[in-house]
Amino acid sequence: MIDTIIIPVLNRYDLLDRCLASLGAAKNLIIIDNGFLLDELDIRLWRLDYGLRDVDRIHVVPCMSNLGVATSWNLGIKMSPHATGWLLLNNDAYFADGAYDVFAADTQDAMVVQAGSPPWCCTWISSEAVKRVGLFCERFYPAYMEDVDWERRARICGVDFASSSAVVHHDNSSTISSDDEMRAANQRTHATNHAFYEYRWANTAASGLPEQHEWSLSTRLGNDW
Repeated sequence: MIDTIIIPVLNRYDLLDRCLASLGAAKNLIIIDNGFLLDELDIRLWRLDYGLRDVDRIHVVPCMSNLGVATSWNLGIKMSPHATGWLLLNNDAYFADGAYDVFAADTQDAMVVQAGSPPWCCTWISSEAVKRVGLFCERFYPAYMEDVDWERRARICGVDFASSSAVVHHDNSSTISSDDEMRAANQRTHATNHAFYEYRWANTAASGLPEQHEWSLSTRLGNDW
């Protein structure tokens, strides 16, 4: 069984509905609501409409502003520190029929398992991998490069990545493609995040890992969507 599922959402709640309908058994489902639109009624309807009876606990975290991808993933991990692993799932991704159980089986005795395209739309990370690598760098805001950065660190730390045979469909970049202002803003912030990534990896310690960079208010405001 998947221990904890973390799904950040900013818009396109219709795709979140589709994603939830494709899930199977899990101990925890954590939805980071960066759009600040969900409520307890939605949770009750999900259990009725999507059969989420195999999910033991559903937690919705309402956010007054967009936390961004890295902070959302980190928050979900921090909320469930005793989990054996976390499925980081895009709200615009969903499992084909029967694929969720295939994916769950593939996570046994693995450190990181990915499915779908690009792979980070559906990635399971074990607690052992997080212990070795740490959390995602929150200086990458609001999205992009946080996954590339973590994976690079993970490979240096000896973490193995595996691919699942599960079929996961993904409407790539649906969050920004649904909003002209977000699409334009992303062109700017993607370049900013990529430049920071290059700077970060140009300044590595003797271990080969980059310096630690914490969350920054200046970056948060400068990259605001």
